[in-house]
Amino acid sequence: MQLSRTTLFIIAGAALMVASVFLALQLASNRSDESAPAFATSKADIERIVHDYLMAHPEVIFDAVKQMETKENDDRLALMRQGAKTHAAQLFHEPGAIMVGNPNGDVTIVEFFDYHCTYCRKVVADLMSLVKQDGNIKLILKDFPILSKESEMAARAAIASQAQGKYWDFHLALMTAEDLSEESVFVIAKGVGLNVAQLKADMAKPDVNEAIVRTHALARDLGIEATPTFYVGDTPFSGALPLEELKDAVAKARKAGKGA
Repeated sequence: MQLSRTTLFIIAGAALMVASVFLALQLASNRSDESAPAFATSKADIERIVHDYLMAHPEVIFDAVKQMETKENDDRLALMRQGAKTHAAQLFHEPGAIMVGNPNGDVTIVEFFDYHCTYCRKVVADLMSLVKQDGNIKLILKDFPILSKESEMAARAAIASQAQGKYWDFHLALMTAEDLSEESVFVIAKGVGLNVAQLKADMAKPDVNEAIVRTHALARDLGIEATPTFYVGDTPFSGALPLEELKDAVAKARKAGKGA
């Protein structure tokens, strides 16, 4: 079983707590004050007390893990929000960024995604519905391949497909494909009307690789480590947001005048 970083922190903290309690009790046992209450003084006594308490109240560990994870997530989102201000030009106004929806929309949504990401696939239909229903949203798509070599291959092909004006159709087809091997990606490309020979040539151009490098650098600066990650205006979100939550986030950004 592989333990998460947070769980390891909790275990380390618990060990430190036990050591501190043991030291405190040892010091207390050496006091000369006859009126002092009797304490367990041996290592075995301390271990038994801690063991019995945790067996009776195992929820203490889970509550501590949950609280630490919540704090870590809140701290990370706060840094990401600050990052949106520091890197606003690259995030919202990068020349040549892949964009769908209304280019003059009053709310901008930025998505960092990976074609192999299950949650990215899950949210794509809701994103499409939101853009169509609202009519005043600019959606910027950041190809952020982090899960596999196939992810990077698909991202390069998708970015290169812009030269033939087929990005959106190709993007949606890749998002629903079970197989993202090189052979499959080119079959999908042909299926949406792309000239595969031209696509391969365009994929080899430096600007395609540079686009992926820029996105990775931006994600690193923003503290993004997972997909999908969204910015709705200047507010960051992690994970697949359902349609109603997306609508709510857009409404809040619009009301606050922070559509970016």
